[in-house]
Amino acid sequence: MQQTISKESSKIPLKIAIVSLPENDFRFPIIGTLIITKYVKEHCKNVTVRLYDNTFDDVLAELARFKPDIVGFTTFTQSYKKAIAFGKKVKAIFPDVKIVVGGPHITTLPESLDPVFDFGVIGEGEQTFVELIKKLQSNQSVKKIQGLIYHEKDIVKKTERRKASNNIDHLFPIDYSLLNPGYFKTKFIPEVYSFGVSCGMMTSIGCPYDCRFCSIKACWRTIRFRAIENVVDEIKTLYHDYGVRHIDFFDDLFSINKARLQKLREELKKSNLLGKVTFSCQARANTIDEEMCALLQSLNVKTVVFGFESGSDRILRYVKKDETLSAETNRNAMRLCIKHKLNVAGCLMIGMPTEKLEDMKKTLDFIDYGKRIGVMRLWLQILIPLPSTEFWDIAKQRGKLEGDFYEYLSDFYHKESPLLLDPDIKVEEFVKIYSAAKKKCRSFVYTTFMKTLINDPKSFLYFSKEGFFYLKRFVNFVKQ
Repeated sequence: MQQTISKESSKIPLKIAIVSLPENDFRFPIIGTLIITKYVKEHCKNVTVRLYDNTFDDVLAELARFKPDIVGFTTFTQSYKKAIAFGKKVKAIFPDVKIVVGGPHITTLPESLDPVFDFGVIGEGEQTFVELIKKLQSNQSVKKIQGLIYHEKDIVKKTERRKASNNIDHLFPIDYSLLNPGYFKTKFIPEVYSFGVSCGMMTSIGCPYDCRFCSIKACWRTIRFRAIENVVDEIKTLYHDYGVRHIDFFDDLFSINKARLQKLREELKKSNLLGKVTFSCQARANTIDEEMCALLQSLNVKTVVFGFESGSDRILRYVKKDETLSAETNRNAMRLCIKHKLNVAGCLMIGMPTEKLEDMKKTLDFIDYGKRIGVMRLWLQILIPLPSTEFWDIAKQRGKLEGDFYEYLSDFYHKESPLLLDPDIKVEEFVKIYSAAKKKCRSFVYTTFMKTLINDPKSFLYFSKEGFFYLKRFVNFVKQ
C-alpha cells in the first residue's frame, strides 16, 4: 500500500529547485526529475517549486535568480564526479542551500555521499524527499525519515530503507507541462528514419533479471507495472496536447508480458490511437518469438532494442547468469524481428572478466552477421563496473577502485584503461580488437543517415536547420 503523507500546512515557506543535470544530446526528458517535481507540487504546501534543465537552461544563472533553499537532482555513477562539481558551484553561490542528491549511484553506494551534499535519498525518492522538505520547514529532526543518508560528525549515517510501493500509478501520468518546450520540437528520430516530434515514457519500473553487470535490481528491487489505462492516458496527452508521433518506451524490459501488450493494443484501438503513434522499446532475446513479434508489429512498434552483450555463448551466459541464452538466441531474435519488419538495434560490451581474445573475435563476427541481415544499428561499449553488482566487487578485489576511479567510470569508451579486462590480455591487443569493432559499428550510423535522407527527403532541411545541434552530436559520436 502507498504510504499516506500528511498535507498540513507548514510554517516556513521554501523555494525548491529540482535540476535535470545531464545535457541530453537526444533531447529526451529525464523521467525521474519530472516524477519528483510533480510529487512535490502535489504533496507540499507553502513551497515554490521550479524545474531547471541543463539541456536548455543556464542552470546556475537560473538558480542565482531563483535563490532556492533546497536544490535536488539525481545522478548516475558515470556522472557522479560532475554532480559533485555542480554541487560545489551551487554552494559557492549559496553557502546555506541544502543540496539533496538521489538516483542510482547514491542508492547503490550510499557511503560515497560527498560532503558537498547535505542529504542523499535512497531508492524511489519522492516520499522521502517530501518528508525531508516538511521536516526542514518545521525545523524538526530528519533522523527517522526512511531512505535518507546524511553527514553527522564526518560520518555518513543511513536510515532504514523505505519499502517500495507495489502500486506506481500514483506517480503517473507525467506532467509534461513542466518540460521546456524544446523537447517537443521536430527532431531526428532514427528509429523510424525520419523527423518528427518524439518523447520517452515508462510503462513499468524495474527488471526481473539479475545480470552481473547491471544495478537495476539493486535500485528498484522488483518489476512493477502501470495500469494499461494509466499508460494510455499518458499517450493520449502526448499525442493530442504535444503533437508527439513517436514514443520511446524506456522500460528496462517491455517484452516481458504478452497479455499486457495485448491489452495495450486493445486500449489504444478503443482510444483511436492504434497506428497513429509509432513506438520503440527494449526487449530480451529469449522473450522474442513469432507471436511476440506479431504483437509488437500490431502495436506499431518500429524498433526493438536488445542488450546482446557478446557474440560468445560462454561470456553471454556468464554476464547474464542465464544458461538458456546463446549467440544463436540473439541471432534468431534479430531474424524474427526483421521478418516482421521491426528494426533491430542492440548494445554489445567488451572488456569483461574472463573474456578472452577468441570471445572478442566472436563479437566481431556477430557484428558482421548483423550487418549482413540488415540490422539497423549495433554499438559497442567497454564494460565499466557499477556499484552493487558482482563486477563492482571484482573491480574492487583487483584494486581498480582506488584514487580518482570516477574518471574511468565516466567513459564507456576509455580503451586504454579497461577496468575489468582479463589480466591475461595485453592492452594493446584489446585496443586493436576494440578499434576494429568500433569501425564496424560506425557503418550502421552512416547507413541510418542515408536511409533517413532516402525515406524522408525533407530531412535534409531539418538537418540543415539544426546544423549546430547535429554537428555537436556527430562530434560526440566521433569522440566515442
